[in-house]
Amino acid sequence: MAKKITTMFKSYVFDGILLIALGIAMLIWPDKSLKIPCIIIGAVLAIMGIIKIIAFIAKKTKGSSGLFVGLAQIAIGAAFIFASDFFISVFHYVIAFILLYGAIMMFINAFNLRKVFGMMFMASLIFAIITTILAIVIIIYPFVFVQLRGIALIIEGLAMVIVLRTI
Repeated sequence: MAKKITTMFKSYVFDGILLIALGIAMLIWPDKSLKIPCIIIGAVLAIMGIIKIIAFIAKKTKGSSGLFVGLAQIAIGAAFIFASDFFISVFHYVIAFILLYGAIMMFINAFNLRKVFGMMFMASLIFAIITTILAIVIIIYPFVFVQLRGIALIIEGLAMVIVLRTI
């Protein structure tokens, strides 16, 4: 159990920090072209994929899912970087997908930790609900201002860092 928590901590804390950085970038440059966030998302996904593959190669993760997830993240990251014009047209859905993915991870963490860490269970659950609501708002109202997307990513990143760092 301790090894599993350590692996989750390392992965999600780093992912959370990257999401916070992306959210801050979206707050700082809301009027700029969406090309910058697209490239940042691509770089973040590629870095996350490389880390997952390194962890897989170093035998820090079991099963082949780490390898497949890592390769998928690198491929999607490269697509964001090199085909950014396409992604700009569907950017709000991408952000919503990232938020929903993070919310699902928080729900899973809440479920896995409900018996061991009561307070962290509640925090994970609350962050997951908030992130889900923000993702739904972005899907329903795709042209909401860029700052809301940045705030949503910061909240998700903070959730990942706070909940798993505290553990």
